[in-house]
Amino acid sequence: MMGGKTRLVCLLGKPARHSLSPRMHNAGYGALGLDFVYLAFEPKDLEKAVDGLKELEAAGFNVTMPFKSQILKHLDSIDPIAKKIGAVNTVVNRNGKLKGYNTDGPGAIAAIKKVTEIKGKRVLLIGAGGAGRAIGFYLKRSGAKTTIADRTHFKAEKLAGALRAKNIGIEKIDNLADFDIIINASPSGMHPNTGETPLSPQLLESRHIVFDIVYDPPETKFLSEAKAKGCVTINGLEMLLGQGFEGFRLFTGRDAPRNAMEKAVTEAFASKH
Repeated sequence: MMGGKTRLVCLLGKPARHSLSPRMHNAGYGALGLDFVYLAFEPKDLEKAVDGLKELEAAGFNVTMPFKSQILKHLDSIDPIAKKIGAVNTVVNRNGKLKGYNTDGPGAIAAIKKVTEIKGKRVLLIGAGGAGRAIGFYLKRSGAKTTIADRTHFKAEKLAGALRAKNIGIEKIDNLADFDIIINASPSGMHPNTGETPLSPQLLESRHIVFDIVYDPPETKFLSEAKAKGCVTINGLEMLLGQGFEGFRLFTGRDAPRNAMEKAVTEAFASKH
């Protein structure tokens, strides 16, 4: 039960109130009996919101769009890989000093490692936006051989340059023989555009592992088609949980109670649909 010593953690974004993060984190706090509470806010002014959270001695906060890059200038320090990515989604307050992290990449890597090792795997990463950049840097750190594709060729070239990786125009992909893992880190297939796929599912083979970070719907058309082809699939809820577990650890110093947090997310998602 909340009291005078309850520590605040929150999400800042626009929009943010639809997020499943409060349900997920609060379930974790309850499972471990921690005196924390997680809320969601949609501030008009990011700087004022950050100043307010520091003044209130909040334990930390998550940031989502459109603040993942804007938050950088308001931090006292940034984790080196988050600095390379150029985006932060998790901020921890340690004695009044704010340090930024990016847990999207670790969340994605944890989801993939549930089904396969990554080192040496040939990965096609579709999408070079914020999430794609985070995943790309952690794929490199994990020893994958990554090729970047994006509908905006300049973005693919830029990320490939930063990773010293290959890039390919998405319109030029006519087979997937050179890849083991296909990751969709683009918005393709996200509600309400549920009929879209990032590339033709006909190119998939049963040996492919297909990961779609979109979690609304949890089974995109791309994943459904991949399953029909016999592929091993990973849905976006796995990444949502993975980044949440890492954030929970950073905020509380405790390992996340995974079962309780996963149950809260799946129940909350079911109630929305």
